[in-house]
Amino acid sequence: MNLLLELVITQGFLMDVFGVIGLGLVALAAIRLSRRWGSTGGTMMIWGAISLLIGRIGILIFSHHVTPFNQAAFDPTLLAIGKNVPLALLTFGLGAVVWGFWGHERQLSAAPIAD
Repeated sequence: MNLLLELVITQGFLMDVFGVIGLGLVALAAIRLSRRWGSTGGTMMIWGAISLLIGRIGILIFSHHVTPFNQAAFDPTLLAIGKNVPLALLTFGLGAVVWGFWGHERQLSAAPIAD
């Protein structure tokens, strides 16, 4: 098998790197949108993108440090928190980005068009 294909399929590191970079670019685009148009939807997209970024990094850290071999060494409550908080951040982040797009579109459609 090709080494690059094996790296992407089995370890997924390259896909994780591109995903984190993409989420960072979404956050930067939302910041630019918020500053340029003064959009409250852009602000919501910023919070969503940051939440997605933190959630994804949390999943990467959790899956790297907690393996099936050392899982018994951790408290079950901490394991549940470590699994569920990043997922909640991802869910909130996706909802916030969608809500931000919707809010920005409504704000632009409500504003009068200057000729």
